[in-house]
Amino acid sequence: MLQRLLLAGMLSGIIVALLSFGFARIVSEPTVERAIVLEEQSAGEHTHAEEETVSRATQRNLGLLIGIGSYCVALGGILAIGLGCLYGRLGATPRSIVWTLALLGYVSLVLVPQLKYPANPPGVGISETIGSRTELYFILVMLSLASMALSIWVVVLIRRSHGGIFSVPVGALAFASLATILISAFPAISEVPDDFPEGLLFTFRAQSAMLQLIVWGGLGAVFGVFAERVLDPRTSRLSDDLEFPNA
Repeated sequence: MLQRLLLAGMLSGIIVALLSFGFARIVSEPTVERAIVLEEQSAGEHTHAEEETVSRATQRNLGLLIGIGSYCVALGGILAIGLGCLYGRLGATPRSIVWTLALLGYVSLVLVPQLKYPANPPGVGISETIGSRTELYFILVMLSLASMALSIWVVVLIRRSHGGIFSVPVGALAFASLATILISAFPAISEVPDDFPEGLLFTFRAQSAMLQLIVWGGLGAVFGVFAERVLDPRTSRLSDDLEFPNA
């Protein structure tokens, strides 16, 4: 059963990756191109051409597809493993479990880290600090995920001792409190040049956020449907009857 879930999760990732690639290629790439033009104008065309090891045509086509595809397929597999571990223990349908996992994953792995360190287009950020910025971002991701796990543990404890009425609100409040502490505790990093257009920066960040919503929401929708077909006994029996009507 887990193998079928994994296949369904990865297939869902491929489908969502194609949708996400279409959005990124058509909507987001023109914004990236405008940011690159500004970067080249400030740094100089000759210097940029010497440092370029992969052509922009490859980056915005094959490279973009491979990157988004790998990301979506991996997330689909992770959702499949999570569903396989939780199904039958929560008294919930496969689709509701998938949506819950996708929502919790998006909030802890994407939303909270980007509230502190939002995505930046090319030309924003100092090359000498890229290592420290990346390290801070991934530490925040891991701590946000740990905070989500702790909050879920609180929900389980309250549900066992006092029932399920207040467990989810208390767990949500616990995570919101921990996330607020994390966002406040991490150092602020502002390396946006004074002459960088604010409209372009906002557009890039909004499109990056929308792309993440498409990925996580798409996986919740597509894999939720596939998961029900794999795990719901009524669906399985109906498929068997349709496939072998005379058996």
